[in-house]
Amino acid sequence: MTIASAPSALRRAGRRLLTAAVAGMLLATAAVTGTSAPAQAAGYTGPHPGTFTGLGFDTCTAPSDAEMTAWRQSPYRAVGVYIGGVNRGCAQPNLTREWVASQQAKGWRLFPLYVGLQAPCTTYLRRIDPAQAAAQGRAAADDAATNARDLGLVQKSTIILDIEYYDAGDAACSAAVLQFSSAWSARLHDHGYLSGLYTSTAGGGLQDHVAAYGKPGHVFPDMVDFANWDGVQTVFDPTIPGTYWAKRRMKQYQGDHDETWGGVRINIDSNYLDLELAPTRYRSAVVRPTR
Repeated sequence: MTIASAPSALRRAGRRLLTAAVAGMLLATAAVTGTSAPAQAAGYTGPHPGTFTGLGFDTCTAPSDAEMTAWRQSPYRAVGVYIGGVNRGCAQPNLTREWVASQQAKGWRLFPLYVGLQAPCTTYLRRIDPAQAAAQGRAAADDAATNARDLGLVQKSTIILDIEYYDAGDAACSAAVLQFSSAWSARLHDHGYLSGLYTSTAGGGLQDHVAAYGKPGHVFPDMVDFANWDGVQTVFDPTIPGTYWAKRRMKQYQGDHDETWGGVRINIDSNYLDLELAPTRYRSAVVRPTR
């Protein structure tokens, strides 16, 4: 299967990088008007997203502070923000340390996303070099941790690596992705952050990480964020064994649609999160020299 025939369950930052022909395959948008009463805000200052069960949304560019206030009328209580990466598809004029502090004061949980180098067997311009996969994974984690600190995201926050769809069955490609991802997780642990992985239930990403789970020498992500646009709000998926990432899962269950809450319309992906703050698996927050 080529990237042109890949499933539509792609996170929005990756979709911004696709050709017009591929983008045309995505789901049609549908407007939804919210009518529920405003929810009471409660401040939050801990790790993001931390321990949380409920609905979240992500959109390519972080909404304004006023838009986030309006969306307190929605059923969503978590928001995905794209904090960096060479393949990040949208500018982030609103995403500042002050914006993060303001959303925390309103009670929002954040799930930070990082769109770095993509699988070498895709057509993305910026891809993992199999000969440098581990070094590139460490460099991506260094950059992500710097961005997270600059935004005021405290340690033990989870930074999610966005790996878009790639074909299953290419052993060299899979090996490069796993080396990159393992180095990413290990390096984030050095910085005191937890690691996440976004991938699709189709293609190689989820299959490869399930197969590598618990293998000696592989540092698996602390949480998994998987896309399956079936509209079902659950974190169960038959491709993931029940003991893998238990209470450390997030599902993107609907993609690329419009919703309106508090009079503000935003194009979003919808997510269901079922998370408990993972036990600390890293040794310290001291960063080893780059190798």
